Amino acid sequence: MSFQKNLLDALAANASLKESIRSLASPPVSAKITESLAYIQAYGNICMSHPYFYELSKLDSFCFIYTQGGAGLLKINSRSYTMKHGTIAFVDCNQWHRVEAEQTPWIYKVFFISGPPVAFFYNSLVEESGNLHSFLPGSSIPYKIEKLYCFLADSVDKPLIHSKCISDILYELLLERSRLHDTNPDTCNCIYEIKHDFDCKYMDSITLEFLEQKYHMSRYHICREFIKRFHISPIKYLNYRKIEAAKEALLNTDKKIVEIGRMVGFENPNSFIRNFKKCTGVTPLEYRKHFLANKI
Repeated sequence: MSFQKNLLDALAANASLKESIRSLASPPVSAKITESLAYIQAYGNICMSHPYFYELSKLDSFCFIYTQGGAGLLKINSRSYTMKHGTIAFVDCNQWHRVEAEQTPWIYKVFFISGPPVAFFYNSLVEESGNLHSFLPGSSIPYKIEKLYCFLADSVDKPLIHSKCISDILYELLLERSRLHDTNPDTCNCIYEIKHDFDCKYMDSITLEFLEQKYHMSRYHICREFIKRFHISPIKYLNYRKIEAAKEALLNTDKKIVEIGRMVGFENPNSFIRNFKKCTGVTPLEYRKHFLANKI
């Protein structure tokens, strides 16, 4: 039975709402991935007004609800949450919950996800923080959600990339939760803003000297605090982001190796190839050929 059929069977809603649910897209995914990784069951971009609502339970799935405009109300486990811009709700769809429009038009993206790792992240996040997460300063989660949505729309047959994007969002949610308990919030905010720079502006020329001037903090303090939170040095993390972006370009475009290197911030092709091989064990060309030969 398809996920769409299971979703409609578990849903309590009027006929017009069920039509909008039918419009959700379900990307193809192999059994090999569903057995081990996080994966997308269905996703969509929803724009609704009063009296929009639905109730859902007994569905083997989790979902993210990311509000972009207006506001919605989530009722679950005798608690109510206002879903507004700057928040993401994380819901176990096996549990009864009700979702309704509160401030309209309510515009949100929804992702139904599953896979062995998802339950761990859900339990870790919801046990202490509840079902609604408010983004912290410098959060890269909205960017990662938009990135995932674009990949789903443009590369529907790339389930490994979809899985990686979902995992990135889940890990980032855990990191932000730990940030709430930081004893020095001012320093913490700067470090997370630096990480946000690396995540979203990795193609720029970012150096420790540049960060010192931008954040009025010594490079030694930046390195110490960054390693304390992420267990990797700032420059190594920046290179990691560049290589991850290069991997995606290698698999999803036909751009030349030199062009991809420049696109992610390596002006010197030899430096790009050397750093790529150091991180992956193979050259960019070998990485592309290996993926094309072993597509799932």
